[in-house]
Amino acid sequence: MKDTGVQRERKLKSDGLPQVVKREAAAFWEDESGVGVIEIVLILVVLIGLVIIFKEQINKLLETIFKEINSQSKEVYK
Repeated sequence: MKDTGVQRERKLKSDGLPQVVKREAAAFWEDESGVGVIEIVLILVVLIGLVIIFKEQINKLLETIFKEINSQSKEVYK
């Protein structure tokens, strides 16, 4: 259960500064909000990196595929 603002103020007054810092650091470490966004961004970075690295091979593969599609579509319309 998360602390409300009033509860935090009471704890700040009753505890010493080291305890407050320790508790806040632990709460920050356990907070997982936004982790999904970070995961998606990292996956996109890896995918973009792979596309940049294998750009020539991807272009050659796509050219071959489209040439085959084009030649087979010409056979259908003959």
